[in-house]
Amino acid sequence: MYRTLIVSCVLGAALAWPAPADAQLTIGGCQLVFTEAGDSADKTRRELRGRPGNPVEIRCGEILLIADEMDHLVVEDRVVARGSVVFQQEGTRIAADRGEMYLKTRTGFFENANGTLQLTDKKIDKTLFGAQEPEAIFSANRIEKTGPRTYKLTGAVFSACVQPNRRWELTASHLTFTVDKYAILRGAVLKVKEAPILYLPIFYYPIQEDNRATGFLMPSYGSSSFRGFTLSNAFFWAINRSHDATIYHDLFTSSGQQFGADYRYVAGPSSRGDASVSTIREKEQIGVTGTVTSPARQSFAVRGNISQTLLGRIRFQARADYFTDVTAQQLYQVDLAAFSRRSRHFGADASGNWGRLRFYAQAERSDVFYGSAAASNRFKPRASLSISEAPIAGTKITLGGSLDTINAERFDDLDRPETRVAVKRHDGQVTMRIPLAIGSALTFRGTVTARRTEWNTSRDPVTGKFVDTPLRRNLIEMRAQVTGPTFTRVFNTPSNGFSDRFKHVIEPAVTVMRTSAFDQFSRVVQFDHVDTILGGDTRVTYGIVNRLLARVRRGEGLPIAREIVNVEVSQTYYSKSLAASYDQNYQSSFGNLYYYQAPPSKLSPLRGTVNVTPTAAVGGRFTVEYDTQFRAVRNYSASAQASASGFDLNANWTKRQVIPGLQGYSNPLNADHFISVSSRARRPNGGAALDYSVTYDVLRERMLQQRIGAVYNAQCCGVSVDYAVTNLNHLGLRNDRKFTLSLTLAGVGSFSNLLGAFGNSEVER
Repeated sequence: MYRTLIVSCVLGAALAWPAPADAQLTIGGCQLVFTEAGDSADKTRRELRGRPGNPVEIRCGEILLIADEMDHLVVEDRVVARGSVVFQQEGTRIAADRGEMYLKTRTGFFENANGTLQLTDKKIDKTLFGAQEPEAIFSANRIEKTGPRTYKLTGAVFSACVQPNRRWELTASHLTFTVDKYAILRGAVLKVKEAPILYLPIFYYPIQEDNRATGFLMPSYGSSSFRGFTLSNAFFWAINRSHDATIYHDLFTSSGQQFGADYRYVAGPSSRGDASVSTIREKEQIGVTGTVTSPARQSFAVRGNISQTLLGRIRFQARADYFTDVTAQQLYQVDLAAFSRRSRHFGADASGNWGRLRFYAQAERSDVFYGSAAASNRFKPRASLSISEAPIAGTKITLGGSLDTINAERFDDLDRPETRVAVKRHDGQVTMRIPLAIGSALTFRGTVTARRTEWNTSRDPVTGKFVDTPLRRNLIEMRAQVTGPTFTRVFNTPSNGFSDRFKHVIEPAVTVMRTSAFDQFSRVVQFDHVDTILGGDTRVTYGIVNRLLARVRRGEGLPIAREIVNVEVSQTYYSKSLAASYDQNYQSSFGNLYYYQAPPSKLSPLRGTVNVTPTAAVGGRFTVEYDTQFRAVRNYSASAQASASGFDLNANWTKRQVIPGLQGYSNPLNADHFISVSSRARRPNGGAALDYSVTYDVLRERMLQQRIGAVYNAQCCGVSVDYAVTNLNHLGLRNDRKFTLSLTLAGVGSFSNLLGAFGNSEVER
């Protein structure tokens, strides 16, 4: 019993005895923490040791070196670390069997090492990194720290796929990287799933914080029935933080090649711009019979936008979408909207506001292709000076005015110089508005405009030719708009799951507009809406609007009123039948004058519009224009949109009827009937998406285009595919089938050789 008591007391005392405290030593600005130390006989070496769970540590500012034991070589001020060596410095971590470090220079090396490097601390799409942090992993036989943020690896493996089984990696005989700048690999081999796919004598990998670095972008591959095998390459030049450029090259084995360049800049919050130029060099095409089906040719395209703030509160803007060959423009486009574009333009404008005064100047050229010909409108330039409306003597009556002048030129056919017509026009107007409300159910708005227009050129009413005879027009336009009486009824539906209250509003409206007499309309040179005003005409536009509103709850917030249904029906009466041909409020009346123009009529089409928006994510619109004289529908159009967390859908339908006897609608060649649908299904958390779009010509029973694309990113690797079938029958070619493939590797945004700049400029805008 006594023996047991003595043993218990001894064990209790041993357990209560304090553990030996860690010793600390400061050398050259570095703090050494250890448990045991022993000096050599000549005092040139100090042996530092730790204990289990508490290794030796050296802290030199942001640098931390940990090991089971270290030797401090006093004369050289160098430490040799052995056993579970770990090195850490601002997002860089290295684990090694052995390492050495000079305390003064903070340089050294590690053997049989591996580590991780944080690429950036900014928010990025983690689906590119297997839903993990954006890091790079590396290993090497030897890692040397040659500078404050520079490392050199021998026998290296590098990857931005931080996974147990990496989907891709780069191996290199030598690798040098500078944190937040770049990594350079020599004798590099790119492997995907351990299969070598690319060898590069030298490889430049950017790891800059701003994610902008000069280099070659990842190439994409494809195949096309018309173009053949395609290889697309691009070189990105990060000029500085506010300017960059991209140079493109596309190789088409069957049709030729394309060169292009983009430039972008940001000079301030409201000053920025982009521009692109490209040229397509097509080879001569030989048919199966040995004859030339298409000669060799070269075409150019220029596109761009500039928005710049100048001195004096003046804003300058320029835009361009110009190409030299409309056929080439269509052949080398994948998007159907761009493929079917028949217009080109470029121009610039400047505007300024000083209180109520506003100045605007514009120079522009716009060409429209119709068949094999092209028409052109050019303003060189046009300018306007206006003063905004303001109340008169404290009343609700407002007064404002404007002065507009143009120097315009038009070609009905660019290939026929004799179709050219040029005109200078000055147009000034003063407008007075008179608002009046009778209760809350009836409102009245009256407008009186005095307008004076002068042209230096006019049309001879007999021969139809343009002559240098000036023309002057003085008009008084009077407009009266009456809205109401408005009828409203509220329905309380407390048990309805969608809304607890609905509101139905019926609102009729009538607008009467009278223009003073002008009997020389046939002499006017027509360029825009100012020239299409028909004097001596009275128009009465009448219609009715039905609105259905619902009070719905938005999340946990207060209920809001949402318009879920809007139905509008309207029509216009003209005292002069000719006015129906120039009313721009009706698409089927005022179309493209190069194709058709609606015939004179006392009545416009009866237009009906239905808008349905039950929720912010679901909506639709339907429009119809009905000709009351021929008792037939001229145009139909409908659209629908739906959006959810993992799905988007857009659908459009248009139909233009054939109506015998109705000018512009009697020719079956002018009829059309199209359906287009585009959809996207995607994972809610990203990483995968599937796109499908189709455009079908119902009238001619032909598919214009089908396109399907898919993107999949997982486990640090991804693939993007795009397949499109486009109808080229109108160009005398068979359908073009185009397939494009591109690979995505996490973190690999570009690569570059050493002959280019590395994009490490620190210039701020």
